[in-house]
Amino acid sequence: MKKICLIPFLCCCGLSVGWSAGLTVSGGQLMRNGTPYRAMGVNYHNCFSQLLSNPKNRDYEKGFVILRKKYRVPFIRFMAGPFHDQGWKLYDQSPSDYFARLDLIVHEAEKRELGLIPSLFWSVVAVPDYMNEPLSALGDADSRSRGFIRRYATDIVTRYKDSPAVFGWEFGNEYMLFADLPKLDHLPPPKKGTKTPRTAADKLTRPMLLDLYEDFYRTVRSIDPERIIVTGDSIARSAAWHNSNQDCWGHDSRAQWLEQFASDTPDCFEVASFHLYEEADGSYFKGEKPPLGEVVAAAVQECRRNNRVVWCGELGMPGSDDYSREIFFRMMQAVEDNCISLSAIWNFIPSGRYQPDWDILPDHERVYMLEAVRKLNDRYAVGEWK
Repeated sequence: MKKICLIPFLCCCGLSVGWSAGLTVSGGQLMRNGTPYRAMGVNYHNCFSQLLSNPKNRDYEKGFVILRKKYRVPFIRFMAGPFHDQGWKLYDQSPSDYFARLDLIVHEAEKRELGLIPSLFWSVVAVPDYMNEPLSALGDADSRSRGFIRRYATDIVTRYKDSPAVFGWEFGNEYMLFADLPKLDHLPPPKKGTKTPRTAADKLTRPMLLDLYEDFYRTVRSIDPERIIVTGDSIARSAAWHNSNQDCWGHDSRAQWLEQFASDTPDCFEVASFHLYEEADGSYFKGEKPPLGEVVAAAVQECRRNNRVVWCGELGMPGSDDYSREIFFRMMQAVEDNCISLSAIWNFIPSGRYQPDWDILPDHERVYMLEAVRKLNDRYAVGEWK
């Protein structure tokens, strides 16, 4: 393992003209280098977690080269923290070792001129389980979990805020899908390594998560005054309004759903996040059930009505049959038709297996998805990205 200088992280590689820090929002428009920006990237979910498991792993080097040289992918979204609760021990007990590994990712991204959107707290249960608190601690500003989240966010943003590779900051992955689930029938599984069932204190509500997101936003914004900050949420369920307001699974009307979808992004956020999957096709809006393209259009219009940029952090389909391809390209078309500023397909790995039905490998038939991203960016991207 090559030696890493453990001082506040600074860019140390020669960067080309026009390669500069971050994505920002001005007047509801996504910007980079002072000009409008629009592009599609990919999820490379486990590039850092592989290093957490094995500090000698260098798959990310191969992966970054493939993405940039062959497919000209402008940025990746990745998990910038451990998935399971005990993974946080390395950060707590040996922060120099922890950040040496994350420095490798950021340095290589700078070298390859690959943008990064790090998602800091991927799993909804990891931090409260590590802090031995119920999930409701996420909604308590004075809890150990919230203190830990502020500490890690502060460390990450302070260390990498001057890196030109970092495009923006994401809180986590799809936390709102755990909120307001009816009754106590849908609590997460027991804490990893235990058999103790979850209790009512592990039920999350939207007000808890909104307070958490606002806290995260304030923490990040106090250090980085410009880069985009996003929640990382998926598209709200078709029953989200009923979940939140009536504690049941009723089918939301268009108006109910759009109201809930809009309110799931705190007012302070300039960017709204959603993920797009097959479930959006023909299952939304009571009495309507439009195809996914119409659902995307409605969601995007609601975001723009609130003067928010749209971040579609995941889209994709498992498998490679004709049906999967057809749905995938309809998603890509929805991104293009609605001029979505920022989006990323799920999920690239350069070798091995992560989710067999979902993996996009360089030598696999699903590689057509990377080709589709390249072709979309060739005609669709705005601003400096190549």
